[in-house]
Amino acid sequence: MKDFKVLLIHANSTLDTLIPPNIATLAAYLKREDYQVKLFDTTFYKTREFTGDDIRVETLQVKKTDFTELGIFLNKTDMVEDFIKTVKEYKPDLIGLSAVSLTYQIGLKLLKSISDLNIPTIVGGVHPTVCPDDTIKEDCVDMICIGEGEGALVDLCNRLYRDEDITDIQNLWVKKNGKIYKNPMRPPINIDEVPFQDWTIFDERRRYKPMGGKIRITACVELNRGCPFSCYYCTNDFFHKMYKGKSYRERSISRFIEEVKYLKEKYNIEYIYMSAETFLSTGKKRFQELIEKYGELKIPFWMETRPEFVTDEKIKQLKDIGCESINMGIESGDPELRANVLNRKMTDEQIIQAFHIIRKYNIRVGANSIIGFPTETREQVFKTIELNRKANPNNIMIHIFNPYNGTKLYDFSVAKGYISPGTLGGDYRSDVILDMPQLKKDEIRGLQRTFAMYVKFPKDIWPEIQKAEKFDDEGNKIFERLSKKYTEEYLK
Repeated sequence: MKDFKVLLIHANSTLDTLIPPNIATLAAYLKREDYQVKLFDTTFYKTREFTGDDIRVETLQVKKTDFTELGIFLNKTDMVEDFIKTVKEYKPDLIGLSAVSLTYQIGLKLLKSISDLNIPTIVGGVHPTVCPDDTIKEDCVDMICIGEGEGALVDLCNRLYRDEDITDIQNLWVKKNGKIYKNPMRPPINIDEVPFQDWTIFDERRRYKPMGGKIRITACVELNRGCPFSCYYCTNDFFHKMYKGKSYRERSISRFIEEVKYLKEKYNIEYIYMSAETFLSTGKKRFQELIEKYGELKIPFWMETRPEFVTDEKIKQLKDIGCESINMGIESGDPELRANVLNRKMTDEQIIQAFHIIRKYNIRVGANSIIGFPTETREQVFKTIELNRKANPNNIMIHIFNPYNGTKLYDFSVAKGYISPGTLGGDYRSDVILDMPQLKKDEIRGLQRTFAMYVKFPKDIWPEIQKAEKFDDEGNKIFERLSKKYTEEYLK
């Protein structure tokens, strides 16, 4: 083992427990090069008053699950104090923060707390990739990684270990002597060459994930990296341009199967969260290879796809090999908004048919919908409700549009004056960021908490549901009564 220590920081939302493949594989890369690796993880600290699952339970999206039944509790100590103690005891030669826009401020707070220790710091992930200038200007940040970090981080450690110049490493921006060295991008990596995930750096509590009302040891395993589509609210559109159309890559089925077997043997996984934003768009040969090879594993799995790629034959085959749940995006029920504002060119008929096919095979199907898009009206939100009623999903996932840097809808929101330049997107599960004249923030929040009721309950009680949108005494009482009824009928 080399005398060189790396401390990775995972800035994460409270109790979002699924182990992230990106950090688990970064650890594997570094250990393969014989570097020492430790993780500081914010998952079990209370960084806000409620968790993402709290919101999903409150808004009737999922059944309540209780981590305490497994003996999993939040840390009672102070996060920053624990971090400072970890740094002083571990004495890392490099500190690396991975963050998305939502959790970037958490990570930045930690880096600022040890800025007096003069340890080199690097920030990677989606946020510094789409906001490099804002990230590198922070005094506590010495370097940023733009794009994929596997090769760049290993190169950086090798140079630092040998006390060599680091200012020309591809994918990195490096501060030195008052100057910022902005290096070009390296080609996307071959994801078949990525080592299997190393979970040993994670607290064992991270292995448990609530899915479908159950808490199981769950592995998120890459089938694809990126997405072949360019929805305007998603950063994949940014990555397509950054990598000149080569950001989307498919992993070989044989390599995927090998990693699942490895994780099963080493960590006794019970459930697979397939990381592929739209797997059914893959070629017929690759799909059939998954069907032929996965069945022998006998591990139930969750996946997501797009409605236009769902066929009766594919869903039947997925059911046969253990598919337990599928999520698909409805996003908006207004065809014009869906096509022109979101760049999702699918018909209502394709969406409805896809949901009906999946339910036919008794696979739990969830519908992802978003409200509060730029320019969206209450009438358009109710078109989304109506399309959900026709699709009739088992789970209704209702999110709030958040403008994330690097997306077309972020720029559009700035241009319309709905947000100020530099605004960071929040938590899509709970935060209302846009300030729009036609759809106020409290109206969006009220529609989110009653959305599932509008979808499932008969229309003759819609006037009551409308009152439950209001966050006043009457509205809260009606909401409490109706949510109890909804839970009993639809979230058993």
